[in-house]
Parts: sequence; structure tokens; C-alpha cells
Amino acid sequence: MSEPNPQQEKLVELPVGNVLVIAPAGCGKTEALAGRARAVLARGEVAAPQKILALTFSNKARDNLASRIRGAVGAAWRQRISVTNFHGLAARILRAHGEELDIPAGVALPEDAWRRRQRNQLGIDYRNGDAFDAALHEAKRGPYDDEEVMARLLASGHAAAIAYEERLREEGRLDYDDLIRHASRLLQVLEIRRLYRAHFGMVMVDEIQDLSLQQYEMVRAVGGDRVTYAGDPAQGIYSFAGADPLGVFARIRALAPEIVEFNRSYRSAPAVLRAVNALASQMEATQLECGEPDRWPDDGHVLSLERDDTGDEATSLLALIDEILENPTTTIGVVGRRGSRLDSLRRTADGRGVTFEDWSAATHVPAVVDLLNRSLPQLAGRGESDTDIVDLLESFCCNLVDPADVATLDELVNACDALRTMVAKGVSVADAVASCHASPRPDAAVAAGLHLLTGHKGKGQEFDWVFVVGLESGHIPDFRSVAGDALAEELRVLHVMVSRARYGVVLTYCRHTETRAGWRDTEPSPWLALLRGVATSFDHR
Repeated sequence: MSEPNPQQEKLVELPVGNVLVIAPAGCGKTEALAGRARAVLARGEVAAPQKILALTFSNKARDNLASRIRGAVGAAWRQRISVTNFHGLAARILRAHGEELDIPAGVALPEDAWRRRQRNQLGIDYRNGDAFDAALHEAKRGPYDDEEVMARLLASGHAAAIAYEERLREEGRLDYDDLIRHASRLLQVLEIRRLYRAHFGMVMVDEIQDLSLQQYEMVRAVGGDRVTYAGDPAQGIYSFAGADPLGVFARIRALAPEIVEFNRSYRSAPAVLRAVNALASQMEATQLECGEPDRWPDDGHVLSLERDDTGDEATSLLALIDEILENPTTTIGVVGRRGSRLDSLRRTADGRGVTFEDWSAATHVPAVVDLLNRSLPQLAGRGESDTDIVDLLESFCCNLVDPADVATLDELVNACDALRTMVAKGVSVADAVASCHASPRPDAAVAAGLHLLTGHKGKGQEFDWVFVVGLESGHIPDFRSVAGDALAEELRVLHVMVSRARYGVVLTYCRHTETRAGWRDTEPSPWLALLRGVATSFDHR
């Protein structure tokens, strides 16, 4: 990015207080937040031993923010700034103060592999999973104690959700909603709230449109009136997880914050921005202008690709991917609304030996795979079987991870579960670990090469090229979201997908797709014609 523009300079120069940054994708928000942290420290507004707390959501978003802060502040940044996600902050609070609520020190933090097993045993799948999740979320969406949670679940009458909660308690486990719930309860204790306010002189929150009201109250408890809130209502795509962008923005605006609005994109080429703006126009969201037009001499690309079926689509996409990746530094994100829509591409790529990072697979998580590869040699000669070695490897690696980093611990447990499955099929533990996808840059948020992911997983990330796969009704928008607020959120998901791209976007549509019930004829997404209206080229067969 070039020198800061006036809006970014305004953010950097504002004193510590309530600040709201309205920042669409690619407008240099993360860089500006890093610059604000550097300036606040330089001005002495947050003086040692106080620190700045920077909060975001996913591990990848956390790592991206940390990388920008490191570049802005320098090597000693960790001494003055803590970068974490909400579950990491909640786990930290729980580990430090859980005894206040009689929560055992050894309580098991969330594990997705355990959760999946319980769901399977309880008969929860795509047909009834939404109601199951909603019952649990609603019962825990507040600073309720365990008795109140169970009473709320019993009132819901959802037998599977009640059984799941009973299993959590029988095994001394927490889920992700419990982390936020208990942290909220602890921050209501005056002495604990004062402790965190004294420790953190300023809080910065990225992607505020993804906050639940409960998470917003956590931020207020820790940061008081010394919070910088940054986000974009047009990117609010997590209502299923409890996010309430309308409610959160209303509460922030009620604080009468200083408001800074960004409208210059430093991420995307003009052609990509025309696609982003076409979608934004349907939401009455910010229209973006290119902040560095001279950087894109050929304007960028938006390609519309149409094929008869997903097999033809996969073959065509891989040919295009091969061509693009002749430049070994390029990043490509192939994004679907649901991961299953990428199955044909996965199979075709595997059959051709094309390497990719699958963001849905724990054995592809760069930091986890790097940790497994570095740790396995240290366990040579231990364990009576390969299964024993996997158990030792999991324990050894978990001890090397920050106990508050619940997301990484969860991914590590998932990866070791996958290793056990391979070992049970006769694969040696060495070969199982070697089969994991090792990133060339495990420290990078997005390494060069091909990445397969969903729109929700890609939030906060960027790629040179983005392939938005499956612009068919039933996929984009999802078949479960056909009207009202749900349909509006599907448009925001598509907006997020397209706005991940720097240089090029590829939009695909198949006339026939494969479902659990077999092949079906499709209808175009209601937004496909809109995007084709700004396409720079077409490849329809």
C-alpha cells in the first residue's frame, strides 16, 4: 500500500477513545489498525506496563493482524501488544479465574472431533443440524450459569441438544459457546473487570460485524471507552453463530464514537472492484474506488465460466490453475458456499497429483502440520505401536501450544484423529505425517499456491485470484436461505467471496450438479447475471 490517505491518517492520529472505523474489504483497514497501535504507543497514550489488546475471530485473521502489527511496530511488538481471537481471550480469562465460578482447572476445552462424534451418535446431520445448533446457541447466549443453561434447554424441548449438554458435563468438557458464556460471567465480577482494564490501555476489535451482543459486552468490559471498533456491515455473514451486526453497530453508535469511513481499495484491480461494487449496489453498501489504479495496467480480470457438469468444470479450472501457477508466487483461492461443492475439484486434483491446501482439513493447517513434522523425530523409539506414537505425538504437540489457543489445540486434535484413522488402515505413522500438506510458508496467512475453502473460512483473507464456484440457485444462495434476512446474508457471503480477490475473479456455473440424490438440473444464481454484466471475458461451453 502507498502512503496513508486522509482517512487512514485520521484514524492514526485520533486519541484513545471510542472510535468506529467503517472499512469495506481491501481498504487497508488492517494496516491502518497496525499504524494506529504504533502511533498510540509512540505518543505514550498506552504506557508500559499496559498493553494494547487486538481482537479478531479466526486463527488466520489473527495471524494476519499480528503480521501487520509486527511490520509496523517492530521486533518487540509482543511486549506491548497482545493479538488473539475471542475464544483465545475467553480461554485465558477462564484459565486464570475459573475457580471464581467453581470451574475445575482441568476442564477440557472445545474439541471439534469430540463434537462431531457426539453429533453422529445423536443422529444430527445436515437435515436437523440447524435446529440442534440453534437450541444450544440460544440456551448459552448470555451470562447464564449451568443450571440456567439446562433449564433453558429443557424449555426448548430439543432432546438431542439436552443429551449433548449432559455428555459435555459428564466428561467435564466445554464447547465454544461455554467459553464465551463463562468469560462473560467472569467479567461481570468487578475485581476481574478492573484487572483487565488496568492491563490493557486500549482495545482494537477487527471485523465487528461478526460480534454477538455477548462478545460486544466482553469488549466493553475489558476496554471500557478505550476501544477502536473496525468493520463493515456488508460483510456480516455469521448470524448462524450468533453475530448481530445491526445490534452491535447500533450499540457502538450510541456511544457517540469518532467515526472514520474508508472507501479506497488497495487490494483489488478495477475490474474486480466493478464486480464487488455491483454486489454492493444490491445492499446499498459503500462503492469503492481503486486506491492505486497505476498498479493495474491491464485493469484485472473477471471471467465467467459455464460448463455442463462439475466434472467438466473441474477439468477446465485445473487447466486454468496450471496456467496461472506458472508464476510460483501466485495465490489462488477456490471458494464454494459449501465445501461439498468442491468435491469434484478435489477428486480431480488428487487424481492428477495437483497439490493444494484444503482449509477444511486439519491435516492441511500449516502451523499444525509444521508442528507435527518438527515433533515426530523427537519421539523416535517411543511407544509400542504406531497408535501409541500418535497418542504421544498429540500430547507432546499440545504441550507446545499456548493453552489459551483453543482453535489451534482443536485443529491439532483433529489432525491426530486423522492420523489414527490412517494408522488403523496400515499406514505407518511416519508416512501418515508425511502425507499431511506441508505449507512452504507455515508462518504466512496465505502461502503461494492453490487453496480450497468456503466463503466463511476465507473471511479476512486475500488471494491474487479467486474462483467463486457454483453460482447456482441452491448453492449460492444456499438452499436453506431463500428469503428475507437469510437471503440478504447469502448476498453478503457472495460479496465477501468476490472481494477476496486482488487481480482476477473466475465465476463458475454448471448446468448439472451432483447431490446426495443424484444429478440435478440447475438454475442460475439470482446474482449471476449481475456479475456477468461486469465480466471482462466469457468461456461458456
